[in-house]
Amino acid sequence: MLHTWQSSLDNGHSVRLLCVDFSKAFDRVNHNIPFQKLLDSNVPQCILRWLFSYLSLRQQTTRVKRKTSSWQYLSGSMPQGFLVGPLAFLVQIDDLTPGCLTHKYVEDTAMTEILTSVTSASQMQFSSHTHQLDS
Repeated sequence: MLHTWQSSLDNGHSVRLLCVDFSKAFDRVNHNIPFQKLLDSNVPQCILRWLFSYLSLRQQTTRVKRKTSSWQYLSGSMPQGFLVGPLAFLVQIDDLTPGCLTHKYVEDTAMTEILTSVTSASQMQFSSHTHQLDS
């Protein structure tokens, strides 16, 4: 990514960059979306069953000092601190194609346009596919 930007600048071009940080990315993962995409990608059933088992019927409780809440079932979201969360989020946004050079790293996305003229119109707004996290 840095090489592309530096090379473009070295060649007298301009670089237009849009950085996106999906807020609460793991909390917004709809389990159905990565499951369907993995199913469509012919991921083995044993992996899908394992993932379903890992994400199903999860519960949490909260403790403040000596007070503990009752257990609550969680719907949606991904557990953090384990590789499955970032992978599920990446599967969910994998088809994000804004029509320009795109680099994705977990919940951060950088979209780049190389402009040969500073008056060039942006092509970023003409996305070939729109994507919503809360589908």
